[in-house]
Amino acid sequence: MNNKLELLAEVQQALQRGTITENDLSLLISQPTKAGHAEPVQKPEVTAVDTMFYIAGIVLFAAIISIISQSWNDGNALAHIFLSAGVGLGLWAAAYLLIKSPQQSDVRKGLIGALLLTGSLTVVTGGYIITNELIGGFGNVNFIPGAVMLAVLGAVHLGFDRLVKRDWTLLMGILLCVAAFPAFLFGLLQDADVPYDFWSAVLIASAGLLAYATRVAAKLNAKRNIRTSFDSIATFLALLIMYGSSFGENGVLWLSALVFAIFGIFYLSIVSQNRHLLGNASVFLVLTVITMSFRYFSGYGATTSLIVAAIGLLASGAIASGINKKYFK
Repeated sequence: MNNKLELLAEVQQALQRGTITENDLSLLISQPTKAGHAEPVQKPEVTAVDTMFYIAGIVLFAAIISIISQSWNDGNALAHIFLSAGVGLGLWAAAYLLIKSPQQSDVRKGLIGALLLTGSLTVVTGGYIITNELIGGFGNVNFIPGAVMLAVLGAVHLGFDRLVKRDWTLLMGILLCVAAFPAFLFGLLQDADVPYDFWSAVLIASAGLLAYATRVAAKLNAKRNIRTSFDSIATFLALLIMYGSSFGENGVLWLSALVFAIFGIFYLSIVSQNRHLLGNASVFLVLTVITMSFRYFSGYGATTSLIVAAIGLLASGAIASGINKKYFK
């Protein structure tokens, strides 16, 4: 105990003399003190400059699509594939060379992000063109070849990510691979008399699979903070599908499932400290309250429905605000 007090006294004297500063202590505390401790995961930050480069990448992609559409009537499939998949792979190659360059800067970082984004979108477009050329035209929708191409494109992204190690390529690869699952089922059962509720369940399961696959990828890539990257999108899609299905034949069941899902997501938002999940749950709680008030109280008149909706909305706002203040730091 005395040694600890003496050490603290020496540190205080060093601070007073200016030998060390508070910043020095902060840096010392933030560093791992034991060998073998994992390095802290850095959260990716998207700056205004990065956003500008991403917008430039999207504009470049739009220009490439414009060139493809203008030359579409010439009927040259190889030219279309080159302008899409070929150009996309070329942009990826340029991004890879910039990543391997020893000189790095904010401008170069933004340029790499733009090239990866444009290249990925163009490669996916090329996959779509190749698929439709193989099946003999763009008039008919054929999900099974599309599912195969989605899986191939996902694998290509995941393989390329082993070289560049950028979140965009990894997340895009996960998204494409997961999207292949519902696409394959749609193709397999598109001629069968399958109820709408089944497809709703498939899409909800796909949203859950997307969130789970991201967690698996995060475990395999411990230094990359992607674990919750698709949580907001997945929960929004799942809740949206439940809400839409509540207007079908089994509306009561779907509405009940939606209510349970909303409060479940409220709980998950508290556990994970995720305000995006809280926002999704709050939005659909509002929609559910309005829907239920007009669906079940419309027989008592529009005024009664509006009063019930207003009371429900006030309660929803109170719940969301209470959770935000009590459980979020």
